[in-house]
Amino acid sequence: MASRAGSTGIDASLYRRDGAWCTALVDVSLGTTAAREAVDQLPDTVSRLLTSQQAGPSDIAALAGALVPAEGYSSPVARFVAVNNGEVVVDEIISGIAVGAPEVDCGPFPNLVPLARARGGQFPYVVAEVGRDGGEIRLHHSGYEGWTEERKVAGDADEAHHAKKVPGRYSEAANQANTEEVWRRNAEEIAVQIDELARENYARLIVLAGDVKARELVGSRLAEANRANVRVLDQHTRTGGADLALFAQEVSACVAEVLANDIRDLADKVANRSGTGRRNVAFGFDEVVQALQQSQAETVIVARYQDDESLMALSAEPWLAAEDSADHSELVVGSWPAPEVLLRATALTDGAIRYVPDGVLPHGVGIAALLRWPTGDMPS
Repeated sequence: MASRAGSTGIDASLYRRDGAWCTALVDVSLGTTAAREAVDQLPDTVSRLLTSQQAGPSDIAALAGALVPAEGYSSPVARFVAVNNGEVVVDEIISGIAVGAPEVDCGPFPNLVPLARARGGQFPYVVAEVGRDGGEIRLHHSGYEGWTEERKVAGDADEAHHAKKVPGRYSEAANQANTEEVWRRNAEEIAVQIDELARENYARLIVLAGDVKARELVGSRLAEANRANVRVLDQHTRTGGADLALFAQEVSACVAEVLANDIRDLADKVANRSGTGRRNVAFGFDEVVQALQQSQAETVIVARYQDDESLMALSAEPWLAAEDSADHSELVVGSWPAPEVLLRATALTDGAIRYVPDGVLPHGVGIAALLRWPTGDMPS
């Protein structure tokens, strides 16, 4: 149901669906009695707002029905829902953002900006807690609380115990060899599960914790492509008394490091591409719009949201136009705030969009785009 925005942006197929759209971004925090009462009232509140925007009965019913409390999440937490032709197409919990009054939109295409701002640049990662007798491997996403998939490897405890020592039957050397063989088999199976989970979900980080020897065995058996993404935490979390709060903090620090490196890499790309005679970057609102019109923008980088600008949305290529433009008048769908139109055009031209802190872009500009080909050139 959900279409998650990552570093590659929003799924363009959402914008290609016909029919009416309704979206809502609402606070679903449950930290206080008053907050719970407000969440309980959301279906009625949002239904009234949708009715005022002339939404259809099926869209109102579908969206209101999706506004259930976010049990098990720490405050603040929001829910984003998008409905198309009476069907809930996107239903996402967004942790860590505070929403005031419900933000509701209806129109011919969805307003996915709140979701893109929350999810852009986020990524899947794997946390593996390992021991000599097995381990737990969990898939997480940096934009979500909790894990989304878990795999377990349980070695044969009886076999491990038997291998350690059977008095009068094996020599001490044989006992040790058998024990280590059990450990190796467990480590190999854990590594296989980590590699599969990382490959299937394009994980960009693998956090390895647990028994020291088990970490070494598992790490040495991971696929070469995954080893560069491994961060080892010196915590044996599978034993009693482990400091799980500290472990969670250290995992969060690993995630933050990846996100910070991504922003630094973007800043470096902008600097490198603008430092040549054949400029491969667009600076400023007008240049970015022009690049999107030509399907030239590879990655749009937004440091300031451009909320004070508006653009015309078009029903076909080039997908957007300036407010005062007379071109493509037969394609005009209407005028919308620039962030919505920019995101839609970026997705429909197979581009990516990243929202970064102000100051990342040079010369004080609020928006830029890395280009697929230099300005002045045409694609071959």
